[in-house]
Amino acid sequence: MIYFVMYDIENNKIRTHIAKFLKKKGCVRVQKSIFLASTDRAVFNEIYATIKEVQEVYDNHDSVFFVPVSVDQLRAMKIVGQNTDYELIIGNKTTMFF
Repeated sequence: MIYFVMYDIENNKIRTHIAKFLKKKGCVRVQKSIFLASTDRAVFNEIYATIKEVQEVYDNHDSVFFVPVSVDQLRAMKIVGQNTDYELIIGNKTTMFF
């Protein structure tokens, strides 16, 4: 399953905690508040449930979006500026070691 996690979190401490959690779970940061992940459904559910719990613990006006995308949609994206190697994320790029 490939998906974006995008957030608008006001509290610096919570935002940093969420970013570290997403990286730990294998998500790749593509912008300051946008991560891209390719995980199985169980990991997606764990990430979603954990972030939902964090959001429910304190009073906030934050929002977190989980947006599923297909490989075709990812490949069709157009990017202006710094590019991210999406082939590594979706697992189609091979690396050769010499």
